[in-house]
Amino acid sequence: MAVEGVDAVRTLPESDRSRRLVAVAVTAADVLDPGSDLRQVVAAAEEIDVLVARVDSPEPARTPSPADALDYPDEPDGYAVADELLAGFTVPLPADEVPAVPLLPAGLHLHRLDLRWPVQEADEPDLVAALSELIGFDPEDQVFCVAPGPEGARDAEQAAVDRAVRRVARVYGLPVLHYRRVAGGAGEGGTEADVAVAPAV
Repeated sequence: MAVEGVDAVRTLPESDRSRRLVAVAVTAADVLDPGSDLRQVVAAAEEIDVLVARVDSPEPARTPSPADALDYPDEPDGYAVADELLAGFTVPLPADEVPAVPLLPAGLHLHRLDLRWPVQEADEPDLVAALSELIGFDPEDQVFCVAPGPEGARDAEQAAVDRAVRRVARVYGLPVLHYRRVAGGAGEGGTEADVAVAPAV
């Protein structure tokens, strides 16, 4: 069944609104802003997992290595952290980093990669692996992938995220729902609704 936009998702029959959504956000801004397109999608779904790709204030762009991506200051043994994360990238966002927890829907589950640099092509394998973990080995046909809107192809971060989502969607045969990032998140982005389901091609 084709679903076109947030309004269509919101008006689905109760039997179809139990769809599980797996989304990617470049930063937490789209999750925390109650007026964002992503939050509209969240409000129309029973359950959604959101993967936050990077921290809000990244360092200057640089080419990351696997050791960089898994090197956390509080962990003396980076390899131990690597072994833990490679088993599943579902790292919950710490509660003290989410200032509006009471406003978040109960069915919203946050996860993060916590990249410390702008998302780039080299990070796509990590995004694909994390999304695959969230989707599961054999997802039901009511799973949607959700990514920043296609108009963000001019934005390198958004384009990298979109490519990763489409790679995963092709493998699992899942539809892709797009949303527009909040103002300031993608240069020319805004909160005006502009979402649609696109085939994973």
